[in-house]
Amino acid sequence: MEDEEEIKKKINNDDNNDEKCSLLTKISDLLTDICDENKKEKKLFYKQLKCFYSKEVPLISIKDYLEHIYKYTKINSSTLVLILIYIDRICNICNCKLSYYNIHKIILSSILIAIKYNEDECFSLKFYAKVGGVSLSEILILEYNFISLINFNLYVSNDLFHKYNDYILSSDSDDDFDDFDDNDNINNELDE
Repeated sequence: MEDEEEIKKKINNDDNNDEKCSLLTKISDLLTDICDENKKEKKLFYKQLKCFYSKEVPLISIKDYLEHIYKYTKINSSTLVLILIYIDRICNICNCKLSYYNIHKIILSSILIAIKYNEDECFSLKFYAKVGGVSLSEILILEYNFISLINFNLYVSNDLFHKYNDYILSSDSDDDFDDFDDNDNINNELDE
């Protein structure tokens, strides 16, 4: 694991911090709105996502969790867009919905996979486990299950990436994302 000085250098060398913070806020607002909407659903437990569920809703908000992970990882803006695409992909493939019981571990898994796929450098799994608030053995299980559930499909076309990126950037932070009420999957909205 890198020491604190190396992490600080990485954090201080961030050129587009305001853009990333805006992107983080918009992604967290979107995921929070989806989880709020899904609170109305009766069936929110899906066996194929069992490892992602917490016994109780974590005390940390989605926004604070994303900001906490970002604070220590400083992931690229493009990686932030990828996490949303991967989250949407798992929801589409598994035909499941996000909830406050599964979103944190799904976020952590999608960030880990997106970083490994998109970034030139990444920290150790032990580091990501510590930052994400899970054990090393649990992060290994989460990573394996997430990537298996999306059929090891990490590729994202330029068109799809730009659709997500444009949608996120064009969304107002006050937007309630009513367009996602029917299927709670952004892919369905963008493919129309």
